[in-house]
Amino acid sequence: MKKYYLNPELRLSSVILFLSTTLFLCMTLIFINIYNNNLKADYIKSVGAITARVVDKNPELESEIIPLVTREANKEERARGELLLQKYGMTQELESHLFPYIDDIIAKNNYSIVAVFLIITIVLLALNYVQYSFFYNKVRALTLGARRVIEGEYDINISENREGDFSKLAVSFNSMKEIIRNNISELKKEKQFLVDLLSDISHQLKTPLSSMMVYNDILLSKELSKEQRVTFLTNNEGQLDRMNWLIQSMLKLAKLDAKAIEFDKEKQSLNETIEEAIYALETKANESEVNIEFENDKEIIFYHDRLWLEEALINIVKNGIEHTSSGGKIKINLEENPIYTRITIEDTGEGINEEDLPNIFKRFYKARSSKKGDSIGIGLALAKSIVESHNGIIEAKSKVRVGTKFILTFHRY
Repeated sequence: MKKYYLNPELRLSSVILFLSTTLFLCMTLIFINIYNNNLKADYIKSVGAITARVVDKNPELESEIIPLVTREANKEERARGELLLQKYGMTQELESHLFPYIDDIIAKNNYSIVAVFLIITIVLLALNYVQYSFFYNKVRALTLGARRVIEGEYDINISENREGDFSKLAVSFNSMKEIIRNNISELKKEKQFLVDLLSDISHQLKTPLSSMMVYNDILLSKELSKEQRVTFLTNNEGQLDRMNWLIQSMLKLAKLDAKAIEFDKEKQSLNETIEEAIYALETKANESEVNIEFENDKEIIFYHDRLWLEEALINIVKNGIEHTSSGGKIKINLEENPIYTRITIEDTGEGINEEDLPNIFKRFYKARSSKKGDSIGIGLALAKSIVESHNGIIEAKSKVRVGTKFILTFHRY
């Protein structure tokens, strides 16, 4: 019960009820006192009139009559008097107006009761109206606020500074409003993300599909030698590989952006992860005659998902191989301190223009200075998402015709 009295509305209602009851009691006592005084006055008037009439008839008996009137009558005298009056028809069944003094006091008493009732009723109705107007104004404010939230207006704020359940309700309403706002915002982002994803996939698949359609049309409509057919089929195979890689990369990036991937992180050697990434690109590096150097002086144990971080490293190193001329090299360095763990990947490639540098981690972005015509521009975006999912940041520094350096920094705290 105590918890309910934390509400100021209930405390106010209880005070009003107590004051109203006290007021009613006081007014009732006042009117009862007035009624008793009137009753005594009317009794004196009635007895006085009878006494005056008797004295008028027998003046010589005045001194004897007055003591008889003022003396308290005993039970026998009251019974005899009642029988005497009954002989002349004066009983309790007579109408009130036949008793002039009594009729007057009854009328006054009835008026007093009605007046008290009307006053108390008006006071209670007024207080009830004020209290419930205050109460329902709060409820109405919450209702209007909820309606505005449903209509997409989130700037409304319900403030309640006093303690009690209304204050808790206001806090809950504001919290609910923020949750709905955030959920709607996330849904809009997810919807836009899906639209962008489908648009990106459609745009990126258009070129290889067009190439394959041309190749197939040539294969079907023209007489070609075996060597020419093999060439076209090989080109088709290359386009299929490109499409497959594109789709797989897009799906990975979409899952990362949607936070739909549960990373299998554990403390393990970061050196081994880097070595596996290098091994996966060994054939490509040899074909491009690019040398990969890894300074593996000290083993570093790092909390990470090996498969996914290896994916990020492969994309960065692969980008370096593709943009480094024959005879160039890629140098990978690993360091740590109490604050962070850092991987540096530096190549001696063609470099990136300063105006392109801020955009290289955007999906499907292709630098204007890039000499690789079939570059898709999704690998670095995927690498960035993976690194950020490991509580890391990635940045790039580059000079044209000098090379590019990628710095992956993972904070320990």
